[in-house]
Amino acid sequence: MGLRSPDHAAASARRDGATPVMLDWPATLARKGPRPLRPADLVWRAVPPEPACLHVIVLDASGSMLRRGRLARAKTVALLLVQRAARRDQHVALLLASGYGAQVLQPPAPARRALGVTVRAVRGGGGTPLTVALQRAETLAQAWARRFGGRARRVLWLLTDGQVRQEPPRPAFEVCVVVDADDDQPALGQARQWAHHWQAHHVALNDWN
Repeated sequence: MGLRSPDHAAASARRDGATPVMLDWPATLARKGPRPLRPADLVWRAVPPEPACLHVIVLDASGSMLRRGRLARAKTVALLLVQRAARRDQHVALLLASGYGAQVLQPPAPARRALGVTVRAVRGGGGTPLTVALQRAETLAQAWARRFGGRARRVLWLLTDGQVRQEPPRPAFEVCVVVDADDDQPALGQARQWAHHWQAHHVALNDWN
């Protein structure tokens, strides 16, 4: 009788609708003792499910984001975020801040429901109602978290060049990431300052990989 690998057993459990499991090697070796390992010695432990996670993407589509292809590159990053969340069975929401106002293009939903067409169709221009968009993002995320319980995790991705007059207040998310599209020479640096004040992660749009 062959021994099944932990990965094989976990996959079998998922196919059968059971809880995924993994091999507990310390307990297995303690049960085995000095004799050769037998299938009856194997100790399996249930793998606790990962907490639900929502990625809220707020895309700045103002007129300044049209410079040097900033918006096009930001849309590519937004698509990558959706694809990554889909691979992990996570949820996403997409909000837009532009001269057309603060729009909810996609309320919180499983990421596997493709957003590609929605993201690619985004057109930019006008002002940046960023504070309103972030407030809506926070409200949507709070409502989603109430549905999924205390372990639910909310991540904000703000894709912006920071070209607004007043710094928005930090939204109530467990994790905030500012993807900075400011590539002016010299850079205005406001998006970087927001990340610092919010104690958020900061990454340059041009450095995204």
